[in-house]
Amino acid sequence: MGLKEKTLINTILLNLPEHIKLFRINCGMAWTGKFINKIKNKITLENPRPFHGAPNGFPDLAGWESITITPEMVGKKIAVFTGYEVKATGDLSKKQENFKKKLIEDGGNFIKVTNNNNPNTN
Repeated sequence: MGLKEKTLINTILLNLPEHIKLFRINCGMAWTGKFINKIKNKITLENPRPFHGAPNGFPDLAGWESITITPEMVGKKIAVFTGYEVKATGDLSKKQENFKKKLIEDGGNFIKVTNNNNPNTN
């Protein structure tokens, strides 16, 4: 993730409306453990172990949007799963497109955010 994308993610998280709760989600796999040292771009970890994030295709930011149901639906609030895919440049991957399609089919919200369409800073 480039600096522009990280800055965009941080801007979104700092400017969310009160009814939307989002969390940064990392995808894929990385190594974790106690940092020992770094020599010539090689990092040594004590007790190294894999860290598995969300599956590939999952949005960068995920959470919920609180929606007030109309009186015909008893006036309760519900949480609608919401995913923001943040792209400083480029298009959605095939897996991201599939996630978007399924999420929308199931009634969730999926928003692709770029530098030009950040919905929470307008």
